[in-house]
Parts: sequence; C-alpha cells; structure tokens
Amino acid sequence: MQELQGGSNTILTVNLTTQTSSTREITIEELELFLGGKGLGLMLYAETAQPHTPPLSPQNPLLLLTGTLTGTGAPNSGRFSAVTRSPLTGLMASSSCGGPFGMALKTAGYDGLILTGAASTPVYLVIHPDRVEFLDAASLWGLDTDAAQEKLAPGRKDGALVIGPAGENLVLYANAVSGHRHLGRAGFGAVLGFKNVKAILAKGGVYKIVPQDPAGFQKARKKANLYINRNPATSEMYREKGTNAHVLLSNLGGILPVHNFQENHHPDAQKVSGEFFKEQYNTTPSACRPCTVLCGHKGTYPDGVHEIPEYETTALFGPNLGLFDPELITKINDRCRQLGIDTISTAGTLAYWMEASQRGLVKSPLRFDSGEGILDVLDTIAAREGIGDDLADGSRHLAGRLGGIEFAAQVKGLEIAAYDPRGAYGQGLGFAVANRGGCHLSATMFPLEVYFNFLNPYHASGKAVFVRFFEDLFNGINSIGTCIFTVFAYILESPIAKYTPHPVLSFAMKYLSRAVLPLMDVSLYSRMYSTITGIQLSPGKFLKAGERITVLERTLNTIEGVSVKEDILPSRFLEPSSHGGKTRSIPLKKMRSMYYRLRGYDAAGIPTRKTLDRLQLRSLVESYTCKAVQADIPKERIPVPEYTPEILPGKALLKSVFVKAILFVLGRALQYASKIDPVIQQEVQQWPEGYKVVLKVQPDGPGLGLERTSRRRLHSLGSRLQPEAADMVIYFKNLESAFLIFTTQISTAGAQAQHRLSLQGDIALSMSLIRVLDRIETYLFPRFLAQRAVKRLPSIPVLKLHWNRIRIYALGVLLGF
Repeated sequence: MQELQGGSNTILTVNLTTQTSSTREITIEELELFLGGKGLGLMLYAETAQPHTPPLSPQNPLLLLTGTLTGTGAPNSGRFSAVTRSPLTGLMASSSCGGPFGMALKTAGYDGLILTGAASTPVYLVIHPDRVEFLDAASLWGLDTDAAQEKLAPGRKDGALVIGPAGENLVLYANAVSGHRHLGRAGFGAVLGFKNVKAILAKGGVYKIVPQDPAGFQKARKKANLYINRNPATSEMYREKGTNAHVLLSNLGGILPVHNFQENHHPDAQKVSGEFFKEQYNTTPSACRPCTVLCGHKGTYPDGVHEIPEYETTALFGPNLGLFDPELITKINDRCRQLGIDTISTAGTLAYWMEASQRGLVKSPLRFDSGEGILDVLDTIAAREGIGDDLADGSRHLAGRLGGIEFAAQVKGLEIAAYDPRGAYGQGLGFAVANRGGCHLSATMFPLEVYFNFLNPYHASGKAVFVRFFEDLFNGINSIGTCIFTVFAYILESPIAKYTPHPVLSFAMKYLSRAVLPLMDVSLYSRMYSTITGIQLSPGKFLKAGERITVLERTLNTIEGVSVKEDILPSRFLEPSSHGGKTRSIPLKKMRSMYYRLRGYDAAGIPTRKTLDRLQLRSLVESYTCKAVQADIPKERIPVPEYTPEILPGKALLKSVFVKAILFVLGRALQYASKIDPVIQQEVQQWPEGYKVVLKVQPDGPGLGLERTSRRRLHSLGSRLQPEAADMVIYFKNLESAFLIFTTQISTAGAQAQHRLSLQGDIALSMSLIRVLDRIETYLFPRFLAQRAVKRLPSIPVLKLHWNRIRIYALGVLLGF
C-alpha cells in the first residue's frame, strides 16, 4: 500500500455528457483558506458553475469532497461532504455524510469528485486510482438503495454511493445513501437522478493516508479520545441511547414537535424515547467507521435486526404526526432509506398535508394520530404517482398551491428539524439565518438552551453571538471531515469549561457572550488539521476559515436573491404563544439585526464589500458573478416550481421621488447625448431599429423606457413602456437598491455582484448598453462621483467633457431637445 502524506490534493472531475475525466490540483493556499470538505466544495462550485443555474440541469455540478481528517484514523473522521444547488430550495445545498464512500474515495487517491453534465442513459461509475469506468446501470435502475448496494457488491475497502427510486423520479428531497448513512437534505438524490447516475463505486484501499507530523497527530488523537470517553454526552448518552436520547429531553424542555408543531409536549413521548428503544430492542452500536461516539444503533425486533431511527426521524414521524408505535416508525425509517428520501422533509411535508386536510384545504385520508396509509404514501412519493407527485415537491411548494404557508414548517423551502423554536429562541435564529434553510446543524443552539441550561431559552441575550460562533465552527468541522458531535467533548471537556462552576459559566455565556468566545477551546480541530497537512493553523485561523465558508455560502445565495425577507420563520412560530408558563413571542428581528452586525452584512442581510475583502473572498465572488449567463438553458425533465424569493418593497416616499427624478434626467440626457456624442452614436447603431430598452425598479417602482429610432438615436419613452414590451430590461431588485446605485453608494458592478441589479436580453447588446450608461454617467456626475458609479471611466478630453455636459443639462435635461 502506497502512502500519501495528508492526502493527494487532487480533485477528479467527471464529465458525464462526454464520459471523460480530468484532474485538478488543490493549492496549499486554497487548502489553508477553505480547509477541505464543504469549504473546498463551495469554492470549487463557484469556480465551476454559473449564477442562476437551474438545479436540475446539466450545468449544475455536484461535488463530493473528503475532509482533511478522512482516512487518517482521527476520531469520528469517516465522513465526506457534498455541495450542489438544491432542487428543493433553489439555493446552495450542502450535506455531511458518514458511511464508507468518503474513505474509499480518499484511499483511491482523490480528495474530491466533481460531476458535471448529464449522461444520456442511466450509468454507474467505478472510480479507480488511474481511471473512471462508465458502466450501464440498466440492471440497477429501479432498485432500492439496499438492493443496489448489494448488487454492486463493494469490497471491504470500497465504498458505494447510490440513489433509490425517489432520486430516479426526481423527488425534490431525494437523498443518496452510503452504507446506512445518507446525504440526507435538500435533494442530492434528485440531482444525481437528473444526471442519470444511479451509483458511484470508489475502489479504495490503494493508498494509506499518513500525517505530516505522526507524533503530534497521535498526541492530539489521544487527547481527543480521552475527552470523548469522559464527556457524559458522548460517552454515555449517545453510546447508550443514541440520538433518541433527545426525545425525553426535548419533551421536558417544551421543544418536542407534536401535530405539525401545534404543540410542544406529549405525555406518550416515553413510548418512542431512546430509553424505550434500548430496553425493548436490546440496542447495540451501528456507527460510522472510525467512530468513538457511537450514536448510531441497531436493535433486535420480532422480525429481525433493524437500524434504530435517529431522533429527527423518530420525533417527526412520531409525535409530530401523532404516532407512538416504535415498530411502525422503524418500518418507515427502513422504507425511506430504501426509497432514498430524506426523513425530515418527508415527515415535515406529510405533517403540513395532514394539517391542510384538517383545515379543509385538501381532502386526504391521511390523519394525525393514525399510521394508516403512511407506508403506502411513501411509495407514491418515490414514484411521483397520485398525491405523491404533489408531496414530492415539499411543503413550501404545496403551500404555494394550496395555501397555509403560515403552518408549513420550513425556512427557505427546507423543512425544519424537530425542535420547536418557540422554546429555544437561539435555535429559532439559527433556523432563520441558516444558509441552506431550516437546518439544526448550521448552528445547534438547543443543547445550550434546553439540555444543558447554559442560556435562557426565552431571552435574546447572547443568541446572535453563539449562532455566529457555531456556524463558523460547524463549517470548519464539516470541512476538515469529522463529526459535529465531537463539539460536546472537545469544548466542554477543556479545562476552562470543565472546571468553571456551571452558574458562573452560564452567567458569562448569557451576559458576557463575546468575552466568553475566546475561551471556547477549538484547538483539537486545528491541531489535528496541522499535524496532518503540515499547514500551521491556529484555532483563530480555523474559526476564520469557518467564517469564510459561511460568508461564501451566504454570498452565493444572495446572488440568487436571498435577503432579510428569507431569514424568517413561519408565522406560526412568530405569533405569541404559551411557553415556559408565560405568553411569549420570539424576538427574531432583534436577534437577526444583531447577527447581521456581527457578520458584517448590511441591513438587507447581504455581505458588505468590506466583509468580502476581510475574508479574501472578493475576487472569487466577482469572478463568479461576472460569468456570462448561458442563453440556452435545457428544459428540466419535469416541471419544478422555481424559487422566487420575495422582493423588499420600497416604502420611502422621498427615495421614490428621487429615483423617479433620476430616471427622468437619465432619459432626457440619453436622448440628447445620442445626438451629439459619436461614441454613443456608434454604440446605438449596433441596435436594430425599434429596439426597446426598459430600466425598471421592482416590484412596482418607477421605470424608464428608451427606443432606438430610424435616425439611429435614442428616444426617451418615460415610464410608458412596460418590461413585457421591451427587447431588453434592466431590473433594480427594489427601491433601496436603485437609490444606492443612483446615489453612487454602490457601483454598477457591485450591484450586480450583490444581485441588486439584473439584466435580461441579448448579451452582446447588453454590454453595449452598459457602455452607453457608463458614458452618460460620466457626463452627468462629477469625476469623484462617477468613479464610484462606473468601474472604468471612459476617456473623454476635459474641454469636450465640460462642453458636452453643459449642453446635455441645458438643452437635453431642461429643454428636452
């Protein structure tokens, strides 16, 4: 077996359309900035893809990245990450998965795999160290995930990643399965299904991954295992009861979802608790390799051995649907795995459907407190048959058609996990601002608030600080390739946290949160990373890399239109409700504003230029946003509702008047300038006669129409011309965006990068229009303002500039010539 120090730093790219492959080397600088795993995946996505790429299209790449720790024997390091654009949300999707695939891919000599294009017929890939095989998957197509993995018959050191019927039929929350672990959220199975990839088999065991500093690595590894083996959560709670230990803790703390989050506590919760599963089914560990936490369990049932459902599955198919039969929930869990569908989104969508039926919005035999028909409907979802075709699109899309968005338990289109945010305000903020949607693994706040009682669950104090901290920490963890459950041990077993009295630590976390953060010891993560790669990474740099990853993901989403309006919870959770013996409501706006300030986002939730510069992201973001949007986008194989985020409405009268005045001046100035300026005339001559252009402030703001006349000049049509009658449209996202651009507080290029400005029309003519606008702004604005508005000032002799400026203002703007 050959040795690789730290890893190969090689990414394999497979073009499914042409059935070819190539490799790309990862530089030390890229590895230091983005760590590996998820971080490297987001960087490579920005490098590979284009803005506004439809999720179910050949242009949407899917990236599978191992972590720095993967394959090294570090505790809990048998993991890999995936990145793509989600068909469920339309936003960036990421997922971390255990199972054998990641380790097999890395020991086959690759730190990651990028899938581009789409195969014309179903295929499966076999990844060898020196080649990629493209094999006919006709015999695998239609098989469930268990049968497909069995037929592939991977060797002891190999790893398979497969999809089930749900992925083949493009269920928007279909997942991919490796062993009995899942790329569970946001529709990775559907993306693979669209690409006609049934399975990927990595032939591992060829290389041995060794650290650059073996002695230092073994020292850090020994300390990590010591912490894991003495921490109560990782050595007792999860090992003995699995993640279902959360059931009674959540029930006691008033955050257990019941009947689609209509309630938060149920007297029968004990029937599906971790304690009950352990006693009733004699559970034993069934974990990823190598794992020392052992949170996954299997049990002996009357009909044989089954995987014990994880907490999210148990809580959301159990109390949240009113079901307390552990054997039925286990059957549901097995069937979801075989079909290849995410249990959180499936259960959340069914809960919405049941309440919609309860309210008379739809007729359905599915009811709360009844398991009748549940197993059958899973099959219809995976096949997209009958009501399953509707359910396969998720709760947000259903609510968009049926109504009831206020009780669709989702954020940004992703169904939320099994923790009621009304009983844990920090978790509510975490759900609202999570980049991929309603995710509990973006910032896991509920243990601090409810289980360990470090933070007051009903107070805003410290919540924004800790949400930001955990987002950065978890993104770092998912990038180096280990399990986030190690956080309980690595941080809480460090001397300061372990030996500080609980009341003192709790007080400091509540009221001195920013001062407490430097005391959070994350050095085990950075130490293992450094000893493996040879790159010296301090704990501070590790967290900064996590911050860089968080902000990059956020920026890619804001380019797609995400803003403060999407950082919200369903109104069910924001209305006053009885929690903790009092009527309360989540102070989301207050926490969110503090979070934006800490993050370096503007009031709309968009990362500022200063933030991008500080995190060394600006060049990557500008390169991504400047890519030309392809004119011909292949149609998706099924009609999938597009993601259309709300647009911030403009309410300020003075800003509206100002923008209208600027558009009036701009129209008259362009009309006259096209008569006297030869450069503008040359540009306009390229446009067909009668060509119409509209500048429009969305959604219902002011606009300006322009038409190219037979005399090869521009004629201002004022606000009469509507976008649908134009050949080209420049959209300002909202009134605020138009105001910032016209007051030169943000440049045109910056507005495009922040998705405040978009353009529809012929690319070549759009570039001509931009040059015309740059030139007229040079005439209209003094030089110091024009430099802020225009990326590159046109070269105009000084005397000509001032003479034309006087004529444009006097004869064009004032007199309308």
